[in-house]
Amino acid sequence: MDETSERTGAPARSRISPAALASVVVGGVLSLTWCVASIVMLVTGLSALPALGSGLLLLVPWLLLMQVAVRIERRRAVAVHGIGVNIPARRRSLRRGAAGWLQDRWFELGTGGFWRGVLHHHLAMIVAGAFLLISLAMLWLGWSGWELALLHGPVRIASLELSRWALAVLGTAALALCAVLLALGALADRGLARGLISGSEEELREQVADLAERRQGAVDAAAQERLRIERDLHDGVQPRLVNLAMTLGLARTAIRTDPDRAERLVGEAHAEAKAVMTDLRQLARGIHPAVLTDRGLDAALSALAARSRIPVDLDVSLLGPAHAGLDREREGVAYFVVAEALTNIAKHAEAEQVSVSVRQDPHALRVRIEDDGRGGARVRRDGLSTGLAGLTDRVRATGGVLGISSPAGGGTVLEAVLPTGAPASGAAPLRPAPSADLTAVPFPRPADGTGPRDQTLEVPR
Repeated sequence: MDETSERTGAPARSRISPAALASVVVGGVLSLTWCVASIVMLVTGLSALPALGSGLLLLVPWLLLMQVAVRIERRRAVAVHGIGVNIPARRRSLRRGAAGWLQDRWFELGTGGFWRGVLHHHLAMIVAGAFLLISLAMLWLGWSGWELALLHGPVRIASLELSRWALAVLGTAALALCAVLLALGALADRGLARGLISGSEEELREQVADLAERRQGAVDAAAQERLRIERDLHDGVQPRLVNLAMTLGLARTAIRTDPDRAERLVGEAHAEAKAVMTDLRQLARGIHPAVLTDRGLDAALSALAARSRIPVDLDVSLLGPAHAGLDREREGVAYFVVAEALTNIAKHAEAEQVSVSVRQDPHALRVRIEDDGRGGARVRRDGLSTGLAGLTDRVRATGGVLGISSPAGGGTVLEAVLPTGAPASGAAPLRPAPSADLTAVPFPRPADGTGPRDQTLEVPR
């Protein structure tokens, strides 16, 4: 859901115009009809609420009608009085269809601008009704004065006798007062609109501050998106490029001694290059790798294992589709953890065998990668070797933890635990599986003190 605000305006108009005078007349008529009906609906609905909530049958339609009335009043203020209307910011539903429309209506009820608009709607009708009634009285008095002056001559009231000229003067004064009252009604209507629905300078300042905060949020979101693309390229596409380079290297080595094998390797490299181009396009749009999107995590990991130059023993155990609990984010993180681990093993570990285990329980997805290489893997944030650091950030973003054990000469064990559902009541915090050579220590930070302060990493004692 987002929050939006608007400001509608129109060219400045005269304070007293034919449209403003007509608005007083229309408002006066509505005060004797719609205003009475609205107040009766509100009072009756509130009084009937204790009767099993039956008052909602009146209150719900009344609230919907008020939302329409507030919008009409704002447009009338712009069209009739030329007042710029500052529509307060409010939340907007992200849902579609009827559910989104109903949620928008509900959000509008929680804004002060809406209730000020409701108050303005009724006060404007009441004020216009008062001025219209007095104006009609003056109109009737002026009409009667001129009628008596022209048709009946002098009129005696008790001991006072009014001549034709006196009756004409009184009639003229009453008609002038009628026009003055209509003008005062128009000014009062304008003042109510400016005071209740136009918006104050303080509100404008608050909205400017809110827009500045949202702009900063957009800048931060853009920076996060840039970092996401950078991590996806490093953790997803780079491993495939490394594999492509290794395949071409093997093909170049075999081109003289085993042309058939070299031709087969070049064909594999060509297919891999096309797949990498597809992944680049998809990652730029924030989409998962094609095989992960189309066939799921199990098939995506099988594809990674099949492309690896080091034999991979893959064991994937996921819950049934009805109880999967895996979303796109966690699937992607698990995929990239395995992809980056296999890339690091191929480049640095000098391993002969890799074991990958992915198991899901009702509350977590556990990804474990183990090799028999030379070990010594460390998380570094020096800008030179950031693969494991990027994976740590990815795992932490899902609320999970990352563990690593890599003694020199003893192989490497990398394990990520990703939460996939609400933890059971009293459940222990997520941690990698217990191991004799794993222990929690503070996450290493650069010398300048930057970097996450609360991360932990499992390393050898």
